[in-house]
Amino acid sequence: MKIEKIVKKDEKNVIIFFGNEEKLILSYEIFLKGGLRKNDEVSESRFSFLIEQNQIHFLKQKALHLLSRRLHSSYELKLKLKQKGYKAEFIEQVINELNSKGLLNDYEFASSFSEENIRNKSWGKKKVESELFKRGIDREIISRIVEEKFPNGNELDGALELAKKKMRLIQVKKIEPEKLNAKLYTFLISKGYDYETCKRAVEILTGE
Repeated sequence: MKIEKIVKKDEKNVIIFFGNEEKLILSYEIFLKGGLRKNDEVSESRFSFLIEQNQIHFLKQKALHLLSRRLHSSYELKLKLKQKGYKAEFIEQVINELNSKGLLNDYEFASSFSEENIRNKSWGKKKVESELFKRGIDREIISRIVEEKFPNGNELDGALELAKKKMRLIQVKKIEPEKLNAKLYTFLISKGYDYETCKRAVEILTGE
């Protein structure tokens, strides 16, 4: 196929017209990398290659846009890109490239994600482990994060702070002490605290 005309579509794309009335819209970046010129002959295989490179380019732009909004784990980003309909092999290629360039880092995501939820939601160790696992974080990274965020297994302060907030809401309803204790315990368990930490926090808070 012979290139008959090259027209600028907008700031980021060009339209390439071929002699057989075929046309191809390429990002300006891929166009420049391809070194395409008027009257060049483009084989079917090269035509297909340009289409693939263009798809990968826009896939990468979408991935970078998502990362600019917030940190993602590799697994999260992969899922979002799959939902956009991109090919799995192209997604893997882009994910690997972003990882190799340090633009995607599961440890940094896990650390930031955990810190934010421990600080703002008083999550316990088990909750942190569970949520990181859901986001595809490797078990070795999860273990490292838990050791860093919960040195010496100290979760009592977080459990107490969370239980105090919950208790203020529950006491408005003036429920019986036994039901109060049960609700506090169930609530703390749901936030990822172990049995002993929940038990101790409720005892301290209720004076039992």
